Amino acid sequence: MDRIRAVNKDIPIVARVSDEVGTGDVLAAGATDVVSEDAAGRELHRRIENAVGSPDAADWATRREALADLRQSALEGQNLPRLFEEATAIIQASLGIDRCGLFEYQADEDDLSLVAETGWRGPETISDDQSLARAALDATGAVCADASVGDVAGGIALGLDLPGGPWGVLAAYTTHPREFGDAERQLLVRVADILEPVIERERRQEELERYETILETVDDAVYSLDPNFRMEWVNDATTEMTGYQREDLIGQHSQMLADDDVFEMVEELSAQMLESGEDVASVDTNLATSEGDSVPIETRFSMLSRRDGSQGFVGVARDITDRKRYEQTLTALHNSTRELLTAERRDDVSDLIARTASDVLDLQGVGVYLFDGDEGRLRPSAWSPEMTELVGDLPTVGPAEPALVWRTFVAGELLSYDDIREAESVYDEDTPFRSGLYVPLGEHGVLFAESTETAAFDTQMTELVDLLAASAEAALDRVEREDELRKRDEELREQNAALTGLKQTNDIIRSVDAALVGANTREEVETAVCEELVTADEFSFAWTAAVEDGSLVSRATAGDERGYLDTVDLSLGEEFAEPAARAAATREQVVVGEVATGFQDEPWRRTALSNDYLSVLAVPLLHGDVLYGVLAVYANQQDAFDQMRREVLAEFGGTIANAINNVETRRTMLADRVAELELQVDEDLTLRSLAETADCRLEIDDIIHESGDSTLVFCSAHGANPDDLLALEDEFVGVEHVGIIAEDDDAVRCEMRLTTDIIATHLADCGAVTRSIHVDESGARVVVELPQDADVREFVEAVQRRYPGTDLLARRNRSSSAQTRRDVRAGISERLTDRQHEVLRTAFASGFFEWPRDRTGQEVATSLDISQPTFNKHLRAAERKLFSMLLEG
Repeated sequence: MDRIRAVNKDIPIVARVSDEVGTGDVLAAGATDVVSEDAAGRELHRRIENAVGSPDAADWATRREALADLRQSALEGQNLPRLFEEATAIIQASLGIDRCGLFEYQADEDDLSLVAETGWRGPETISDDQSLARAALDATGAVCADASVGDVAGGIALGLDLPGGPWGVLAAYTTHPREFGDAERQLLVRVADILEPVIERERRQEELERYETILETVDDAVYSLDPNFRMEWVNDATTEMTGYQREDLIGQHSQMLADDDVFEMVEELSAQMLESGEDVASVDTNLATSEGDSVPIETRFSMLSRRDGSQGFVGVARDITDRKRYEQTLTALHNSTRELLTAERRDDVSDLIARTASDVLDLQGVGVYLFDGDEGRLRPSAWSPEMTELVGDLPTVGPAEPALVWRTFVAGELLSYDDIREAESVYDEDTPFRSGLYVPLGEHGVLFAESTETAAFDTQMTELVDLLAASAEAALDRVEREDELRKRDEELREQNAALTGLKQTNDIIRSVDAALVGANTREEVETAVCEELVTADEFSFAWTAAVEDGSLVSRATAGDERGYLDTVDLSLGEEFAEPAARAAATREQVVVGEVATGFQDEPWRRTALSNDYLSVLAVPLLHGDVLYGVLAVYANQQDAFDQMRREVLAEFGGTIANAINNVETRRTMLADRVAELELQVDEDLTLRSLAETADCRLEIDDIIHESGDSTLVFCSAHGANPDDLLALEDEFVGVEHVGIIAEDDDAVRCEMRLTTDIIATHLADCGAVTRSIHVDESGARVVVELPQDADVREFVEAVQRRYPGTDLLARRNRSSSAQTRRDVRAGISERLTDRQHEVLRTAFASGFFEWPRDRTGQEVATSLDISQPTFNKHLRAAERKLFSMLLEG
């Protein structure tokens, strides 16, 4: 075509080419039109006619020159606005049209915006989906159409496409009707072929500049290496990190910044990346600086294919000094808090946490508050020296005080303040501290850190303090659990020891009880008690004593006494007296768990210690209001008498006193000589009130103590009206039942079940045998018997303690009832059970054996609160035993 054009530059040329040849290249070379090599017949003929007859054919030389100039401008780097204007001008002139415009597609707005024009009079923005330009944007080639914009008659448009998608549209419009053929289309295609590479190059240049700007502004070092690890490009962050200038690095081997083993590692990772298809690998290493320092970095790199087929590298290096320091701090924190595993007390945990926060985390003001459940407040448990220097002693805080630690404890969540002076709950508004971090330790308390600088706690430090607090909370939980386990183990050991001791004590008491059954004298009772008690390994010495003239007199001893009783003062006293003497004086149990305590102030303790008595228990032997003496036990262990033993031995004291009362009463009943006492009791008595209310004189015939708290009293009421006696049941709370047994001219015989104490019960408790009781409105006159050698004054004083208005009217020493009577009673007591004896006495006192009977068996059974068959069973058994004694001897 060049040779043809050299002969005639205006001759039309129709090029017939294969599909592999680009149409644009052929047109650019000077062809008027281009057809496929398959074109033939009418199609080929029409295309030739169009080329020969085209009004623009003569202008192809001008078009080629214009396109060559446009291409030259593009090659020379003409700026896009000027190049765009030149392109629209060429199209307008070459096509002889009225107006031409170049539009750029705006994806955000989905419209076309005018960027260059020649003769354009239309809108600068085209958004109509039906427009020619919009149709060309979505079409594959040039689009021709009739009037579609403004006043134009027709036009042709071609979309410009880039690798990333459509860029815009070249549009030419005419106000006169005309057709646009392939030549016009090819002109737009040629212009587009020139503009598209330039636009793409400009876009890529903009992206490169944008990426470079980004790379230059990031804090991480970005670099590019050739296949030999020589630096091709680095950003500013690389120069700042290494201390080298850019020109010092470019072209140099990166070995100046890293060790050889790093490159070996990179080569291994590169091989793995090629094999696995992975894009990125990372290496942790140290970067050498121009000052000879070492900066820990993490570098992530990718392989970059080059034009010559070799593989270079691009990567990003991040300074991980803070991360390494954080990891080192975590390690140090972990190593330090390992000591928490061995802490045994809450304060030990607090001390370790405060020391760790101060030393390892390098915090300024650190403290730990622990919750005091007894007071319901937080108390300071541990703190750093700086805290004391700046604020002095830390206060305890509770709900009433404004304190950030209390607020944190109640809220149960971490609180952080850049300036605590602006916080609502600050304890001291003038505090020298400014920023603060407060972390709850669960239900245990609060860990806090404060600084004199504002905003001193960043995210990493907050995480570290929170982690330390979590370790502290776990340690406090463990200490609490272990404390509970230790307490539980201690309680179990104490319980086991107590149960063992209690078992020994109970075994002793059972042995004593067995001995008491066969004891006939007080001496036998007390001796058996003392001898059985010292069989326990921890009991060294036991003794009983009676009170005489304000002092104790020993009655029975057992064990290792070592002259103790002859050395100590046994005078009665309530404060510093010997424990047995104090128990007798106070009538209360006395326990000394540690004899050694205060031994210089109390002489008896020194003597006890010399005998190896380390703890003492003394119990009064009380039967009702009667004090028979005292029992004291001395142990070779401290605190040998726990609460269970105290309770058992206190009850045991009553058992001993009851046994003494029984043998004393039996001795009175069987004694050959007795002391008969006549007493006048004027104090308010139940019997006196009954006699006064019923307006009669009561003569007590018999008294039977029933099970429980009730007493069955049989009496003769002289001068009484039976109805008045029966009414007593409703008038007195302590009278459960009144029953009339018989009436005669002298008196009304009746029974009364009373739930209140009567004097006969107290007299029996004092060891007396009651012979008669006569009661009227003035009081009661009582005749009792005691053993002839009994302490009458002590007996009377015991009665007066209960009934202060008691007077001794007479004392007579006389022989007791006939020996035969005593023998019979003794035999009866031995053969009859308690129940049989009660039934027999009740039946006798009720007139069951009178003829005619005063009361039937059913009535007597009702009095005893039993069924008649049961009454008959017990009565027949008692009668058989009595008749057996009478008839069989």
